[in-house]
Formats: sequence, C-alpha cells, structure tokens
Amino acid sequence: MENNAMIKGAAYYHPAKAVGNEYYIEYYKKQGKDIEGLLKATGRKNRYVSESEEENVLTMGYQASVEVLQKTYVKPSQINLIVFSSGTPEYIAPTNAMKLHDMLHAGQKCAVYDLNANCAGMVVALEQVSRIMRSNKNIKYALIVGSDQLSRYARYDEEIAYANFADSACAILVENIFDTYRGFIDSDFYTNSSNHNKILMPAKGMSHVAMDKNLPTKDKLVTYGQFDFGGAFHSAKVSIEELLFRNNIRKKDIKKYFFSQFSWKYLEKVSEDMDEDISKFKFVGDEFGYTGTTSPMLAYAKALEAEELDIGDYVVFWTVGAGTTCPTVLYKY
Repeated sequence: MENNAMIKGAAYYHPAKAVGNEYYIEYYKKQGKDIEGLLKATGRKNRYVSESEEENVLTMGYQASVEVLQKTYVKPSQINLIVFSSGTPEYIAPTNAMKLHDMLHAGQKCAVYDLNANCAGMVVALEQVSRIMRSNKNIKYALIVGSDQLSRYARYDEEIAYANFADSACAILVENIFDTYRGFIDSDFYTNSSNHNKILMPAKGMSHVAMDKNLPTKDKLVTYGQFDFGGAFHSAKVSIEELLFRNNIRKKDIKKYFFSQFSWKYLEKVSEDMDEDISKFKFVGDEFGYTGTTSPMLAYAKALEAEELDIGDYVVFWTVGAGTTCPTVLYKY
C-alpha cells in the first residue's frame, strides 16, 4: 500500500457566552419582523458569541490547537505543515499560520500558510493537505486550524446573518501513514459563480475600507443578499454519487455525512434527494450556530466525542462557500 493522510485527532473551542433564540426573536420583533420560521428552518437553538476584545480567531485557533496536540500526544516540534483557514482573518501579513506557529513554538522544518475559501475552507484544506502529504512523504504531521468570528461582522438589520452567525475554532491533526487502507480517498468540487455578488465582506471591498475615511461601519461588515442555496445543496448529491461510483463504494456503506451546518432544512432536502436516512447527517448547528469554516468539522469532532464512528467506516465531508463553491471529500475513518 502507498502512504495516505489520516486524521489523527480533532478538537474545538468556542467562546463562553451562549445566546439562545429568545434574544433574537425579541430583537427582531421590536423591528416588526418574525424570525421564528427562519430559526426553525436553520435549526438554531443556541450559538456561542465572543464578547472579549482580547479574543480573536488566533487565540481561539490556538486553544483548539493545544487541545488536539494534547489529545494526540504530538509535540509542536513534530509538525511539518500548518494551514490556517479563516474567512475573518485577524491578519493579512504575516499569515495567521505564522502567528500560530510562534504561539505553539513549532519547529523550523514546517511550512505555514493561510487558506481563505470562506465557509468551505477547512474541507478545502483537508483535501489539499491530504494530496500534498500523499506526494510528500517527508510531511509526517499537518495541523489544519479553522477559526471564524462571524458574529462580529454581521449587520444587525440582516437577520439571516445576525441571528445565525456564531464563533468557534476547530483543529484537526493529520498524520502521514504508510501501508494503510484508511484516510483520504477522493474529492470533488462544484463551483457556480453566479452568486458572487450576494455575500460580500466587507460590503464595499477592502480598498474602500482602507481609503474612504467616511465609510459607514455597516459597509465594512458583511452584506447578505437573498438567494437560493438549493442548487449548491443539490450539487452535494451529484458529487457524492460521482465519488462513490468512481471508487466502487455503495451509498449504504457511508456511515456519516459531515455537512455544512448552515440549515437543517437543506440537510433534510439532501437526505430526501439521496434517499438516505437523515440520522446519517450529523447536525450540531442547534448547539453551535453557524460557524463558517469550522462548520462540518465541528460535526465531525462531536461525532468522535460520541464514539459514533468505527474503524473502517466511510464518511463524507461536504460544505458550501460564498459565491458559490462546494468541496466534497470521501474519507475512510
């Protein structure tokens, strides 16, 4: 057998403050808006929101990283690659991965870079890192860290963002294993850029944030236009069926689906389209809210905590990023 990339461990971090639906329902009721139907469709009950000025995506990512290294008994000096995924990065230069490298006191034989594919980031990173490790046997351990503070960039008058967005970090440690039948199998991508102007952050672009001294605060935040996500979620069925076909795996052999936690309604729709049991779709969006890049990996981490996977189980990672772009990864636990 050839070498392959296998997830050795996963850990997550969220801020201390939990906010239930009641706050947002009352907030928008005062504006004459009823959002109970929206919250039911998205599956929200709770979300964690950062209030500390000292807390940012780096500090959250660091907490998740420390925990996953402790869980896996891997030293920072053993890491050969750090990839930091965020749609709300704290820094553009140096990379957040560089900052995290210093915080962890990682070794010098280590590549570092940031990846921004918005909400698709951690799944894209898993796909890229897995393929890199397959072709480079000198990379023993890779640390993929996702961290977003979406709540800080939500406009208060846009309920789909403000009432759903939340904050979290997730870290997965990937190990290069020799002579194994487990780990990364294959991937597929779908991109339809017709919605490229529907979700914008900052709303007026970075050049305006830097140059326009009179730019209103709301134009420095995210603007979330109305559009149908149905096509993106339908693409999941197409990608999954293609991956199963070309790898000679049956749909009934898939143990769990770790999808975007954007909407419970869309997970139900995908399960119906695929004629799959909805219980195979791990949903944690009721606990964590919508957390961007960490979204599907939080579901994976919670499944590991609950011991829902057995060695050799097939799983699928799928999510959607602004624009719209959808990565799919087929994996053997």
